[in-house]
Amino acid sequence: MSTPNQKLEKVVPAELTKQGGVLEGVIRSSDKAKDRLPKQLPRTEWDATLTEHVDSMADGETVEVEVTISLVDSGKRTARLVGVAALAKVAHDIDRNKLLVEADGFVNPYTFVPTLPRSDQHGTRLAGTGLDDAPPFSHARHVDGQWSGTLALTLTTVTPLLLPVPADTQPKDGPRTFDVRVDPKGRPLIHGASFKGALRSAYETVTASRYGVFFEHDDRLAYRVPANAALDLTPARVCQAEDGTRFFRLCRGDAGWLETSRERNEVQYAAWVPAYQVRPAQQLGDLAGKALTELHGRPLHARVVLHQYERHDRGPLTQFQVWRVTHLAGSRDEIRKGGRAVSAASAERSGRLTPVSGTEPRIVRGWLSASGYSIGSKHDERLFVESPDPVDVPLTPEHERFWQSVLRAYDVAQGYNDPHATYSRATTASSRKVTRSRHVPSSEELRGLPEGTLVYVKYDTRAGDITQVHPVMIGRLPFDAAPGELLHPSLRPAQDRGQLSPADRLFGWVPPGRRDDGGETNDGASGYRGRLRVRSITCTTEDWRPASFPPEGVTLAPLSSPKPTQFRFYAAPDPAMGMPGPPRTGKAGGYAPGSGLRGRKMYRWREEKPDHWQPSEARERAKDEKAPGYLALPGHEQHSTQLVRHRGWVRPEATFQVELFLDGVPEAELGALLWLLTRDRNAPLRLGAGKPYGFGVVTAQLDPDRTRLWDAGGVRAGWLRLNRPDPVGAERLTALANRFDATARANEVLYEATESYLKAAAPVTAPVHYPRESPEPQAESYKWFVENDKDKHGRGWALPHVRDPEQRLPYLAKDSNGPGGTRRESGKSQQGPKPASQPVPQQGRGSASGQGAGRPGAVAKGRRGHRPS
Repeated sequence: MSTPNQKLEKVVPAELTKQGGVLEGVIRSSDKAKDRLPKQLPRTEWDATLTEHVDSMADGETVEVEVTISLVDSGKRTARLVGVAALAKVAHDIDRNKLLVEADGFVNPYTFVPTLPRSDQHGTRLAGTGLDDAPPFSHARHVDGQWSGTLALTLTTVTPLLLPVPADTQPKDGPRTFDVRVDPKGRPLIHGASFKGALRSAYETVTASRYGVFFEHDDRLAYRVPANAALDLTPARVCQAEDGTRFFRLCRGDAGWLETSRERNEVQYAAWVPAYQVRPAQQLGDLAGKALTELHGRPLHARVVLHQYERHDRGPLTQFQVWRVTHLAGSRDEIRKGGRAVSAASAERSGRLTPVSGTEPRIVRGWLSASGYSIGSKHDERLFVESPDPVDVPLTPEHERFWQSVLRAYDVAQGYNDPHATYSRATTASSRKVTRSRHVPSSEELRGLPEGTLVYVKYDTRAGDITQVHPVMIGRLPFDAAPGELLHPSLRPAQDRGQLSPADRLFGWVPPGRRDDGGETNDGASGYRGRLRVRSITCTTEDWRPASFPPEGVTLAPLSSPKPTQFRFYAAPDPAMGMPGPPRTGKAGGYAPGSGLRGRKMYRWREEKPDHWQPSEARERAKDEKAPGYLALPGHEQHSTQLVRHRGWVRPEATFQVELFLDGVPEAELGALLWLLTRDRNAPLRLGAGKPYGFGVVTAQLDPDRTRLWDAGGVRAGWLRLNRPDPVGAERLTALANRFDATARANEVLYEATESYLKAAAPVTAPVHYPRESPEPQAESYKWFVENDKDKHGRGWALPHVRDPEQRLPYLAKDSNGPGGTRRESGKSQQGPKPASQPVPQQGRGSASGQGAGRPGAVAKGRRGHRPS
């Protein structure tokens, strides 16, 4: 047998028998007589896979192994199972592990099981397993290799099970209230569709089936750009020619606008319009008394005064010049009529802005861009100033697609971001309520980029082309590819019956809808019924309620919605293996062509002490700020629409009896199901609500006394003799499960799926909660991601691979250093010296007005273009 290096090691096949704690048999490493005698192979010479397999064997059973004998290390032996595929090696993040020693860490509530492609350039990768893509058997025929009957299970709750149903009466104010869903006898009711869905999700994972559901992933996601990215943007207005074609007209100031512009002290293109927390620009004539947002997009005239901006209290010197509006009017004459009252405004100083001496005020024409008071520290709106010799760039379909991706990102973000709540605790000089920008949510008309739309564009001066289009200066930038583009074709939902994977055939399949062009995307079939049905689910525990439960119920902390824009958690740099990206990967590297996805999402859980799930005791601990993470805390009120109150749940150790009806299930597919349902506490199922907080951990065990299954021979005999033969014994079912286990270990795709599934489903020992800066519960989880994205600390941690021995992510408080660093003490930074000055790029001359909608936090400090304070 060939080996990696014949001179350094020898690989010998052997069939060994389990005898107590050792394997015994002939290991013929040579033709010498002594090597023909039986030898013992102790546990210390087994690899992990062989150890796990032998532990499941009975004494006297045999196993085929390969024994690797080192020829340079005193004959050291290592044994492995024959036919076991190799798992991809998971790299260990040394820097993250070092930081965990200093800062401790937590386990994210969800992880991903890598989804290897079911086929490659050479064809199918599941040939011979019985789990490849294939048309389903007809329900009208029962042939050899199919099984039918009833599979009986006993479910046991390991953690509380939430089965919510809306209460009959809901409070006028406060969170929504839910009771426990019960049957007519008052016992908790698990809906059959819910259990079937949970079972299918697990079955899809372990059989590496196609995704049953994968929709709304065809649009590119977008990420929030750093504040200094605004420096590369130029104000522009969408115009339309007489022939109906549209184009962008750049607005870069009137003649002489840039006369004082110097390197490191450039003049901004857009004029600032004082609006909030400062003395606003005076509005003359018909504009008097009108809100600036009412004037958005209107052509106006303005008197502007050149100001110098300087800031050096937070690092390097930041400086630039900006024309600032003192008066707004409908015409030049209205401003000129103001006389001395107008001219006196030129001497005013505001915050870090100082009028530039020697430069006369001027009157310009432009269009007001007023997105509203969308950020708590926002001071100014913008005026897009008309240029005497404008640059026009044709508007293309690609520009529209980019624009629509950006708007969609804002629409998605509004679902989990409340700007008023975000800034309600900020100290400001204004009592004005923070609201969303005018483009959130986007309208159908706005998505079409109509004439008159004011935008910020990234203009390539050399190519004379526009590569980006944004509604605000500090906004969102689409990734280069949509998630749907990165899912391998062999994993996408089946388009026709010939593509059905095991989960589709066992649980059923619904064909996709029609294409946009009206053509059919399937073979015209109405779907496939599947061969598994949940017949009944009954609670068998009389005292299923907790011993004590507050009459008013328990309010849970808000659950975070999925945020695939966090590419460090969801995206993979490789197209097939689902590995985490390297630390400090730039945002532009997420969801890139040629990359992939991390896999199927699964929820983590931790074995807690019994009092963790006692509602009354948990509420008492909340008073001491030691509440479990599932309880709502002070500060969560801002998420009132996300809070729910439960007036009961199913306690741990409650049991349910389940019956599954199987109709002609192929043997290989049944073996995978039996394997899944015999993992017990090592791989429980997840049911009900609150899974990110550890609720709904349920073990499943086969009940042999109630299980009644027949193979094809038994079914045939029943019809021929018109009586019911005895069902198969439990040993036959165990053999089917073991056969799938052996098949999975020998196949690269299935081996990754099953091993990673077991790792994801098993309990962990570290705290499980959403990312946060410290072990103490906090209402604002976004801050961890903000800190993680700060390149200056050298972080950018990705979600660990599910098979990584170290599953924790470090706490990232603002006063902690980068990899291997320690926390700052006494407010003194332990970082190295900072550069003396901060260069400011010439292109764009945009300023960070903070016009983004739904921002989770203040923009970065110390960068050019920030509002005066």
